[in-house]
Amino acid sequence: MGKNQLKIEFFDVFPDLDFSLKIFRSFVKTICRHEHIPVGLVRIIGVNDEYLRTLHQKFLHDDRYSDVMVFPLDDETNGEAEIYISLERAKANAKTYRVTIQKEIARLICHALLHLKGFEDHTEARRKKNAGRGK
Repeated sequence: MGKNQLKIEFFDVFPDLDFSLKIFRSFVKTICRHEHIPVGLVRIIGVNDEYLRTLHQKFLHDDRYSDVMVFPLDDETNGEAEIYISLERAKANAKTYRVTIQKEIARLICHALLHLKGFEDHTEARRKKNAGRGK
């Protein structure tokens, strides 16, 4: 897919929330373009806490709950990626941080997209290293 042909698909993401996905499509495209993230198709998939916890355990060998995970589906430029978001965690985070659910979901999407670029945050040392990578 060409640079301007980024495709974003949503699956079971916001069943009980009332807002337009058009804003999120534009947001994802802007981040990918600005950060030079090599992806042509992004699937954003809403799941529950237990489903994401199962993925977290299976792929990261960590039995804790998570709010978001991203999986690059191939190593090629303009490849595909899937972002899994726990709506339960997103709602709890929004309440904790006193932001709208839309802002929290946007933060989770951005977090996942930065992982596609190579930012890692599994350890405190990685988080500190990434903090120094800003422009």
